[in-house]
Amino acid sequence: MTKKRILSLSAVVILLAAAALGYRTWASNQSATAADIQTATVQRGSLTATLSASGNTRTGQSASLVWQTSGKVLQVTLRPGDAVLENQVLAELDPNSLSADMIKAKQDLITAQQALDDLLNSKLQQTQALQAVEEAQKALDSLKQQTAQELSQAQLALAQAQVAYDEALRNRIKMNYPHSTDKLVIEKAETDYLLAKAAYKEALQEYHKWEKKNLTNPERVRALNNLIAAKQRMDTAYATYNWYLMGYSQTDIAEAEAQLAVAQANLEAAQAEYDRLKNSRNTAAIALAEATLADAQRAYERVKNGPSAEEITAARAAVEAAQSTLARTQLRAPFAGTITQVSIKSGDLVSSGDTAFRIDDLSNIYVDLEISEVDLPSLKVGQQATIEFDAIPDKTYHGEVVEIGMVGTVTQGVVNYLVTVRITDADGDIRPGMTASVTIAVAQVDEALLVPNKAIRTIGGQSILTILFEGQQITLPVKVGLTNGTLSQVISDQLREGDTVVINASSTTTTTNAQNFRAFEGFGGPPPRLP
Repeated sequence: MTKKRILSLSAVVILLAAAALGYRTWASNQSATAADIQTATVQRGSLTATLSASGNTRTGQSASLVWQTSGKVLQVTLRPGDAVLENQVLAELDPNSLSADMIKAKQDLITAQQALDDLLNSKLQQTQALQAVEEAQKALDSLKQQTAQELSQAQLALAQAQVAYDEALRNRIKMNYPHSTDKLVIEKAETDYLLAKAAYKEALQEYHKWEKKNLTNPERVRALNNLIAAKQRMDTAYATYNWYLMGYSQTDIAEAEAQLAVAQANLEAAQAEYDRLKNSRNTAAIALAEATLADAQRAYERVKNGPSAEEITAARAAVEAAQSTLARTQLRAPFAGTITQVSIKSGDLVSSGDTAFRIDDLSNIYVDLEISEVDLPSLKVGQQATIEFDAIPDKTYHGEVVEIGMVGTVTQGVVNYLVTVRITDADGDIRPGMTASVTIAVAQVDEALLVPNKAIRTIGGQSILTILFEGQQITLPVKVGLTNGTLSQVISDQLREGDTVVINASSTTTTTNAQNFRAFEGFGGPPPRLP
């Protein structure tokens, strides 16, 4: 290295050291105002965006039961909180206190029921007679069908036996000839044998060349293996050729004749069974079934002119009308639920329209919320929520969005939609009608850089953070992601976990080149200011 170059490098080092010393002095002067700066630390974590609203609780099903007639209430044992079953009698009126209309309805019911029973008994006889006809007809049809089916099965068995016999006969006849009379098949078998024989001779000649060698000689071993394989192929081809030329053995013929005899016996048996069914056809059984059907038809003719359907319908309607009138003397639970209000006591005199009970299905508790159309796109069915009640302090419940309204309502120019949240861990402390504060988790990010909302400023449509670095405030453009009431997700290649951000930054804070912000960390100072 030349002396001139060494001097140049030394000058550069001196200048850098002077610049660093000057910056330290400047930063020290700035520290006097640092005490007035409010700061926060950039953290990394999860952020959940929420939507809050309030509403009132309700049950999934509710009903108020009112009296439909007047009278004196008998004993009332139910209290708020009691569980009831569907159609359970909750209260009834004293029969001795009923009006004249109710007493007449009781008499009408007795009369209408008796008239209906008389009609139904006549109808029952007709039904039974008609059923006897139908059963006799079914029995006759079934017998005929069974006979036809048995005959069809016998015919099928006969056909199958004939096929088996024909096959056995053909098999026996072919044994009167050699295994094959096909000239081409025999010539091919002979050709295969001659070729195999020639190959054997070649392998034998090759083996003679090496047979006097040592038994472990590779060429001798190879030649011997080839000779053995050629011999086996020649023997196989010769046996195949001879088999085609030879006739069947006496054993084969005897076996084929035995199979033919069995097939002939089966054919004769199948023919006999078919002839028997074809000639008999269950004549006696069918005649008996026809006679039974005729008797059932004559019995039905005697009773078929009974009451008409209109008469039966009218009689039933009279019974139902009387029963409906008498039912007003009782109050029944329209569904299974819990008594939430009791407005009567034993011995009360009530009139038509008086409220007696309220029933609610407390197995499901809902909160209905009015949500602005602006917030509606962030909501989805299934989102989780937390619910708090002023009436139930120090206790938080959980729920989920189960329904989002399709039609909005306009109130003072604001469009709201009804959103329903079901409380998933409701208990006995929650009552219908309570005011609930609901917070719905609409979105979440993990491993995000988080800063307080107060630290973010917007200048010219650009989100800005002010970073405190070595006593100097540096503005940094960022992209704001998810946000909630206190924190926001910020996205920037220059921002790091642990950085200090200024909350009450001055509007005159120096703007720096964010692209070079990190490049100066190693030199102990901030980046240079932009001109």
